[in-house]
Amino acid sequence: MNFKEALSSTLNAGESLTNTIPKSDDFLKFSFVPEEIAENLSYIQAYNSITAFYPHHYEISKLNSFCLIYTQIGSGLLTLNSGSYTIKRGAIAFIDCKRWHRIEVKEPPWTYKVLFISGSPVSFFHHCFVNDHGNLCTLMPGTAIPNKIEFLCDFLHKSPDKPLFNAKYISDILFELLLEKERLLQIKLNINNCIYQIKNDLDNRYTDNISLELLEKKYHISKYHICREFTKHFHISPIRYLNLKKITAAKELLVHTDKKINEIGRITGFENPNNFIRHFKKQIGVTPLEYRKHILTDKIDRQYPPARSFQR
Repeated sequence: MNFKEALSSTLNAGESLTNTIPKSDDFLKFSFVPEEIAENLSYIQAYNSITAFYPHHYEISKLNSFCLIYTQIGSGLLTLNSGSYTIKRGAIAFIDCKRWHRIEVKEPPWTYKVLFISGSPVSFFHHCFVNDHGNLCTLMPGTAIPNKIEFLCDFLHKSPDKPLFNAKYISDILFELLLEKERLLQIKLNINNCIYQIKNDLDNRYTDNISLELLEKKYHISKYHICREFTKHFHISPIRYLNLKKITAAKELLVHTDKKINEIGRITGFENPNNFIRHFKKQIGVTPLEYRKHILTDKIDRQYPPARSFQR
């Protein structure tokens, strides 16, 4: 049984892969691959560029193939292993088609490239990819992978009778996915190092006017990544952590000095007195002035306890 027949036997498709329940040859373009390439190299079994609307969906299982799906516009939904993953713009999915999975539109129009690939090296690439990303990876800005996929699909349309070139181009994409993994790992290591440096800044420079914008500029990491990684490491957002450091310092000044409330707010990094009072009450439950009175009263009560009444 060739790949086209195998796909037709397992493809469970819903309406409007085209306009009606499709046959596999309406959905995909198939490649001829010589036996010597199929036995030794990565190669392309089928491919296409698809623009889909509701209710575009299909299910595949027990197919001896792997599938790459790259979104250009809109988004799709991959259901696999009892979980669902959004294949949004700039994301690529790498699927072992022996396992049941469902593909459907999430945000139409969904324009995506699909490549069914096989060959002895492909399982190795898939194993490396899944170990690091699961079945889905959001590609880094500036990655060469989208251009390589676009080039390959154009080449397949223009030169379907050049399987050796096609094998080279799909191998380039698979190798680039591994390089992407290494780049993402290095970025992750750099971010981890920077997150501890950011915490050190917040611990020791909380009185400065630190903002996410300044941290982004200093460490060349987006605000989104700073918030996500800081929260992952310390279970608190960086801004909330910064405010807690300020409030802790303010509590010490309220108890051990006679400085005015506005001055304490300014010293601890709150330029606006109302902002200081609001954050203090949110964290402690009382205003700075109420806190100072309560602590001082409590100290006096402990130092000079009320006299016991004399009873006959």
